Amino acid sequence: MKLDDKVAGPAYLQVASGIREAIAAGELKPGEKLPAGPKLAATFGVALMTVRRAIETLQSEGLLRSAPGVGVFVATPGNNGSELASLRADIDALRQRVEHLEQLVSDPSQPSKAE
Repeated sequence: MKLDDKVAGPAYLQVASGIREAIAAGELKPGEKLPAGPKLAATFGVALMTVRRAIETLQSEGLLRSAPGVGVFVATPGNNGSELASLRADIDALRQRVEHLEQLVSDPSQPSKAE
């Protein structure tokens, strides 16, 4: 793994891109544990906080999974999809609730579903 200097912007985006490329190239395989933060920081030549922010970015993309007290792992394809589908379903349900509440606010004479 190496810092991706082709990516413009903050160092954490370069680190995230380097890890992303290592996953794409098969250097890091699904289910594999990443090296500890300090070792990654030394590998990339950046501060530990930069590595942590890169990991958070990749977790939000669904590429990495964290197991508290155990470490950070490359997400497995099945693990990634099911969690994403669950999040999308939750977002859709929230969107429907917000739309219903907006209708109630705009037309208070309309009965709610709970009645």
